[in-house]
Amino acid sequence: MSRSAFEIRAVGDVPPDLLEDFEGATVSVDPGGSTIHVVLGDDAELHGLLAALSRAGHPLVDVHREPAASPGDDD
Repeated sequence: MSRSAFEIRAVGDVPPDLLEDFEGATVSVDPGGSTIHVVLGDDAELHGLLAALSRAGHPLVDVHREPAASPGDDD
């Protein structure tokens, strides 16, 4: 599986240190919960992140695979 970008929404204020094992992950918090943006290499990494959120008591609201960038989108 090639690397894929994800947007993950979870309930509560997800602390940035929860994401230390997921290089490049960012989290933004708003009144509705937390939004995590991350690029992962495979399904095992995705499941690891989802499990970490669950263990920390942050139920999932939504998980989206973001559309792949088309060649030339960096221009």
